[in-house]
Amino acid sequence: MSVDLTYVEQQRPNLGRQRAHDSRSRGFPTRVGIDRSRWVTKLLRIYDPLPNPNQCHGECTGVAKCMQMNAVGNRVKGVILNMDNAHTIYHTATAIDEFEGNWPPEDTGSSGLASAKAAQKLGLGGEYLHVFNGADEVVQLIQQNHVVSVGTWWYDDMFNPDGQGVIQATGPKVGGHQYAARGYDRKSDLVIIRCWWGDYRDVKIKRDHLNQLVLDEGDAHIQTRVS
Repeated sequence: MSVDLTYVEQQRPNLGRQRAHDSRSRGFPTRVGIDRSRWVTKLLRIYDPLPNPNQCHGECTGVAKCMQMNAVGNRVKGVILNMDNAHTIYHTATAIDEFEGNWPPEDTGSSGLASAKAAQKLGLGGEYLHVFNGADEVVQLIQQNHVVSVGTWWYDDMFNPDGQGVIQATGPKVGGHQYAARGYDRKSDLVIIRCWWGDYRDVKIKRDHLNQLVLDEGDAHIQTRVS
């Protein structure tokens, strides 16, 4: 067993994804067959808590986990996880992960893998499986009604979607971010991702651009609700 770590220097307070690839994850893939000919435009509903959340710390791994577990078909009936839950997941994840520092008080970020382990430990999530075939597998899982938690580098221009809500992975790297892939626009070949940031919720990114991000030290996984 080995864990390959990259500490990601964060230049914005609402970034916090750290890279942790555990060799044991290879034994738990999603095992989906990719069939682009059957892809359709699809948008999976995520129940957002009220008032509208606004992530302002490095708890993006916990936020992405809450969005994943708030998705239609994957949430416990009558339960909507909120920012308090995201903080609890993040706090637990920082104690589980291999990176120095725990939040609070040290806002050092954490990994998507640790968020899945934390959700299990807290009784908020069940089995988790890993994505190894890039953005195509992310889209295939969306087609099969899974919201995918994705962790990648985040570039400065990704904070500024254009008039159509599309982001570009350009400009300087400013840290790492975990987000929830919840939809696909077949006509434009765009993947729809959600954050809990105040000015916008959903943004879109070209599938091939997301693929480049995932293949550049990224990670992605799905997790089932607790049974």
